[in-house]
Amino acid sequence: MAQRNNPTIEQDEITTTADLLGGREIEVDPVAPVMPKSDNQGMVLVRMNTTLEDFTYGDPHTHWKLEAGKRYRMPRHIAIYLDDLGYVWH
Repeated sequence: MAQRNNPTIEQDEITTTADLLGGREIEVDPVAPVMPKSDNQGMVLVRMNTTLEDFTYGDPHTHWKLEAGKRYRMPRHIAIYLDDLGYVWH
């Protein structure tokens, strides 16, 4: 007869952050991501977390391909727009 795995936690297994801190728990306030400050020309550097194959903003005749993992220098208002959509890496 096959024996099932025992779902109990082993004595030395780490299961919570308190286990890492020797039983002490800490409370951490959530921090909202902050958009980088713009330079003197109103541009910011952002890194994309998603590839956008055919991105337009404003002019429908201007298209960009923004690749995930790459950094781009763009106007702050466009970076904020992309960040609101969840496309900017933090």
